[in-house]
Amino acid sequence: MKRAVVIILIILAVLTIIYVIRDNSSINKTDIPKTSENDNFHPDPSNATFIFDDGPITLSVGRNERTITPESTLSEETTLMDKFAYGDINKDGKVDTALLLARYGGGSGTFIYLAAFVSGLINYKGSEVVFIGDRIVPQSISIDGEIVTVKYLDRGPNEAFSAEPVIPMSKQFIYRNGAFQEK
Repeated sequence: MKRAVVIILIILAVLTIIYVIRDNSSINKTDIPKTSENDNFHPDPSNATFIFDDGPITLSVGRNERTITPESTLSEETTLMDKFAYGDINKDGKVDTALLLARYGGGSGTFIYLAAFVSGLINYKGSEVVFIGDRIVPQSISIDGEIVTVKYLDRGPNEAFSAEPVIPMSKQFIYRNGAFQEK
């Protein structure tokens, strides 16, 4: 009886090993995710730190709220908008994220910024931000090669900020040396 149990256990072990070897050998190279070529991989900037003129802002689940000064009760909020584009903007063979951030609460405006979440030697990091506009309506963000394009609706030069933005606009940028430069 003991001999039969041992033989059954050996057979089960051999079959398990054969199954594992066959399963691993059937994996195609295309089944293994590659960051540089995988269209499904999207770096998540929701907890990144971005550099504004007045210092770094670290998001937590896509949001940051802070008081403007220690003595003030006024707060300022920075949020990750729902406009993203993915591509290799720093030319290292890895997917990066171009994104828009909204900042408001420190005054009457809602300020929109372009930022990037780019791959580094070890992990991803947030970039310096670039001001796009005040109280604009972002439409899209895209990456074509090395060019990042932001499309949005704005007002005419003599219109008040209270006017509804209806004029289509776009700005193009290239990411160089850790920052965006307008093209």
